[in-house]
Amino acid sequence: MGLDGVALVMAIEDKFGITIPDDVSSEIRTVDDLVGFCLDRIHAADTVYCPSLSSFLSLRHLVRDIRNDPDLRLRPRDNVETVLDESDRKRLWQQLPELLKSHPRELRRPAWLRKTLVVVVLSFPIALMAVLPWHVEILTLIWLATIALGIILNWLTINMRTRTPDGYTTFGDITIRIVGVTVATNPPAKTDYDTVFSIIKEIIVDQLGVDADEVVPTARFIQDLGLN
Repeated sequence: MGLDGVALVMAIEDKFGITIPDDVSSEIRTVDDLVGFCLDRIHAADTVYCPSLSSFLSLRHLVRDIRNDPDLRLRPRDNVETVLDESDRKRLWQQLPELLKSHPRELRRPAWLRKTLVVVVLSFPIALMAVLPWHVEILTLIWLATIALGIILNWLTINMRTRTPDGYTTFGDITIRIVGVTVATNPPAKTDYDTVFSIIKEIIVDQLGVDADEVVPTARFIQDLGLN
């Protein structure tokens, strides 16, 4: 799935409070498929009994295993970074796909590191242009060298991704994500097809930059809407 597809999935998940498993997202071909999936999760909320409790207990069991502490007290409001150190957070993120049926949002680099990387990458071409002649060939090489530097720095700092992403700050946040695999935790006030379709249509237009007239139930994401 390309970046457009990832952004669309994340927007849909946030809007309805659902989690779209990897195997499901690969099978969604049309807008109607997506609307149908969201409706299934919305209506499931009326039939599933207390899904948040079982989801939290599953998460607590996993965290206790990671901490090797079967008596660890854990509450939904507890902050993940407070309970788990950096190595344990990485272990949790490696095992979360089993509960989410999809990959969670990646751990982030610390804010100071993100800012440092931005400053370094932006300063690099400026420093080169200050000492090198401004020829088209030289500017092209500087541009390519800057891209290469960004890629290298990204690779070198992958292991420094230890901070929880937005929406995964507390164990309650993660529990909501797990619940979203089976039911919608943020359903709209009206749950009929037309209402859900209208919501999804607005998200698709915003994320993919297509005309609203193109978003019809039979529209195919790849062939008709240009999803990559």
